[in-house]
Amino acid sequence: MPIKELAQVLDLDFPADKKKVSMEAIAPYMEQIKAYVDKNTTLNCAPETCEMVFKDHRFLNTTFSQFLLLEYDLEGFQALPSTIDVAYDVILEQLPQHTNMVLIEENWKTGTFQNESSPLIIFRQPGQTETIDLSSGGLWQGFSAIVKLGILHILEGIDHVLFLVALLLPSVLRRKEDSKWQPVGKFSTSFIYIVKIATAFTIAHSITLCLATLQLVQVPSRMVESVIAASIGLAAVDIFYPIFRGRSWSIIFLFGLFHGFGFANVLAELGVTSQYALLSLFGFNLGVEIGQLAIIAVVFPVLYLLRNQKFYPGIVLKTGALLLGAMSLYWFIERAFSVNIRVLPVLQGLF
Repeated sequence: MPIKELAQVLDLDFPADKKKVSMEAIAPYMEQIKAYVDKNTTLNCAPETCEMVFKDHRFLNTTFSQFLLLEYDLEGFQALPSTIDVAYDVILEQLPQHTNMVLIEENWKTGTFQNESSPLIIFRQPGQTETIDLSSGGLWQGFSAIVKLGILHILEGIDHVLFLVALLLPSVLRRKEDSKWQPVGKFSTSFIYIVKIATAFTIAHSITLCLATLQLVQVPSRMVESVIAASIGLAAVDIFYPIFRGRSWSIIFLFGLFHGFGFANVLAELGVTSQYALLSLFGFNLGVEIGQLAIIAVVFPVLYLLRNQKFYPGIVLKTGALLLGAMSLYWFIERAFSVNIRVLPVLQGLF
């Protein structure tokens, strides 16, 4: 609820010289505010009964306004109601130009997660009653939404994508004894290499994704994100100097474990495992694998076609490794030392 309008309709006496209301200033009025909200909000779960039980409260400060967030639980029913009739006249009854909205932030069966911008109901006049339908959706709809979240995360997670790219760049070449690169002769040679690294990465991140999501193993997020950044750089360094030396699978497996912890952090932030935890875990991991295969399916054929070109080892491979190394160092410094270098915003402004 916007503080300015709330103070106006309830005639709350806040210091006029303060742009933002403090928690101490609003504390004496909280019981009055709760009583007002309870009187002007109707939630009907018929044929069962339900009531609002107020919990915590806090502020949401934006550039344009300050809002009071009043949290509550809806209690009293034995089973989740199929519908809820809602009337929400807070502020609206006294200020007709005001607008109230109702939205569902999370609903597993309809595949709704972290929805903070799509209103389900809009109230523009007092006395308006609307019905929320909670009976739609099902396990398949929720599961498919989880799979999509996994696909989007791997495609939008640029650090995971760049780690895959760093592994794919040398996949169409082989290193000679003098450390120079030359094109592979057979498609099967590169394809088998890709299968091996994809398998090692998949098994590794699947293990830690499960362990972390089920809260069996916990690793600090700062450490996880730093190691993920470092993994890109080490894969890039290996292109110039063979630091892996035949241990590629074990090293990729090790880094894959940390990428799995990173995936688990995303799941925790989304809160999608509060219901149907195992199904959510399987669906998200499946989506990650689909996204990973999509990246390989797009990038690998292009690299294979370019492998015989003279510019590939010297320009594509090494320039790509340099850029990957620079991004890795940039992310590692920011994540490991909790600093904001702000190089990317500056570059975006220039271009």
